[in-house]
Amino acid sequence: MLTQSTIDTVKSTAPLLADEGEKITRLFYEKLFHHHPELRNVFNMANQAKGDQARALADSVFAYASHIDQLEALGPAVKRIAQKHASLQVAPEHYPIVGKYLLEAIRDHLKLHDDDPVLTAWAEAYEALAAIFIQTEEGIYQANEAAPGGWRGDRTFIIDRAEPETDEIKSIYLRPEDGQPIAGFRPGQYVGVKTQPPSSEFDEIRQYSLSSAPGDPYYRITVKAEAAGTSAPGQVSNFLHDASVGDRIWLRPPTGDFVVEKRSERPVLIGGGIGITPLVSMLLNAVQQGWELEHLVFIHCCRDRSHHVMHDELRALSAQKGFKYYVAYEQGEGADHLGYLDTDILEKWLPFEGRGDVYFCGPTAFMSGLNILLKRMGYGDDQLHYEIFGPRIRFSEAS
Repeated sequence: MLTQSTIDTVKSTAPLLADEGEKITRLFYEKLFHHHPELRNVFNMANQAKGDQARALADSVFAYASHIDQLEALGPAVKRIAQKHASLQVAPEHYPIVGKYLLEAIRDHLKLHDDDPVLTAWAEAYEALAAIFIQTEEGIYQANEAAPGGWRGDRTFIIDRAEPETDEIKSIYLRPEDGQPIAGFRPGQYVGVKTQPPSSEFDEIRQYSLSSAPGDPYYRITVKAEAAGTSAPGQVSNFLHDASVGDRIWLRPPTGDFVVEKRSERPVLIGGGIGITPLVSMLLNAVQQGWELEHLVFIHCCRDRSHHVMHDELRALSAQKGFKYYVAYEQGEGADHLGYLDTDILEKWLPFEGRGDVYFCGPTAFMSGLNILLKRMGYGDDQLHYEIFGPRIRFSEAS
């Protein structure tokens, strides 16, 4: 338990962290990678290059400081972050290293003495938070290892086949090299994929949603090749696109909390671009489980027909199973709606008066705008479920 003095001191720093947090976390990462370059094998260096990770960590530290006297409010965030850490195989021994350089960054940026009460309080607070994450993550590791077909750490998989979906997107089918069964998963979860691209001196780990249904003897991931020539080209996505059948990669067990927890009366699945992938898994599971699908709505938004993933598969499945399938394109022909989603088209496609649960995934701007529209239509926070790949942002606070 934290002392009241520690709680008061940490909570009093929340406004300062809101203003200075990103500068502190940037300094933290500089220190961390300078002294421990091996951790580049764990962290997503593309997010580092874009600055996303520093912003997300600053938000997390600010949230912790703001809620340190009511940590139960952080429970969902802790579970979500722990799931992501598990896909990266974050270990207990990483936490003291992170804590050392985070405290150093706070000290140096704020020009504090080593014995300043703020540093003392934050050292105690960090230790308490690290203990929570270590315990939560160990529970995930143990559950993954104990599950039928489960494992802990890395497991070698073979690319069994790769099928083009569009010019820049492929579905890649993965089978375990040892030929043994694989763990089941909850629709919407992702796997941590570790590769060793020739273009990188470090291991590269990314998370990819499983786009297949639970129970298949393989895992399917659907990957978009990110364009080169940017500040953070898609090293892993391009490596996977260039890989050949029979090539090896390493997977961590399925994790993630963006899942369908219950059979909703009027489920809505909305995907933007490649964000469709976890939603396809949810849909295929609903079909497998024999849901009554006449009230299920599946909406896919993308640039145009040439960028439309799984179009024929979903059209055919909709005709066969009876769920509503709508398509919105930014340009071109062949869609049910041309342009971005707005309240008028959503009220037409979702005539439920705010009933049911909505699961959505896609680019951050897409989800931020959609979140606002759905709330205006009467959907509450407990009905809105979304997945963000990369560092978490706080768009859900928008109204």
